[in-house]
Amino acid sequence: MKTNSRLALGLLVLIAVAGCSTAGAGKTKNATVLFDGRTVAGWMQIPPDSWTVTNGAMASLGVARGVIYTTNDFSRYRLMFTMRHVSGNKDHQACVLIFCTRPADGEKPLDALGGIQFQVPNGGHWDYRPGHNNGGSGEFTTPTKTKFDVHQWSRVEILVDATKGVARMAVAQPPGSKAIENLDFNVPEAGKTGPIAWQMHNKGLFDEYKDVTIEVDPKDDELISVK
Repeated sequence: MKTNSRLALGLLVLIAVAGCSTAGAGKTKNATVLFDGRTVAGWMQIPPDSWTVTNGAMASLGVARGVIYTTNDFSRYRLMFTMRHVSGNKDHQACVLIFCTRPADGEKPLDALGGIQFQVPNGGHWDYRPGHNNGGSGEFTTPTKTKFDVHQWSRVEILVDATKGVARMAVAQPPGSKAIENLDFNVPEAGKTGPIAWQMHNKGLFDEYKDVTIEVDPKDDELISVK
């Protein structure tokens, strides 16, 4: 009986520790995997062969300015992933693009797919829509200024609604800690159903992304990782 009691107590401790390790990370039962950790299946690259998979992470190879983007289009969703910026020469923040325009067959793609750029993890930004190509003054707000170490792993949540042209980002460092909301975007006319992309801003950048999931049409219209 003493052995069983000790075993039960040990299991309870393990459960409690596991719960603490994910506290604040944000959990949803309706998310699906967007990157399998083994191949870049389901993603397309510009230029070709500019990304690879290393140790379960999607990794840029620093070959040229470009993007890797999903083969599917999305409108309302919660995107969650873990990332880090490894190095850069010349250096630049890692970038995520939303509200993108999918390249048409036989046509030159828009720069950065004409999307809205969220720089991770610290919330820089850019508006690549045709006729804009600027920092998006008045389009973005910064609820909290953060100074996360870009070389360490961060867990990122981006909540997007193309029907309203809004998006919000929260970041946790280290992953598993409570996230901080540090970038919002609100321009109704910018909302567009389209692919999601990681941007290699320039040649010489090495970024890594893993544990990528997406929840389509989330019931909870709030950032879950800040709770």
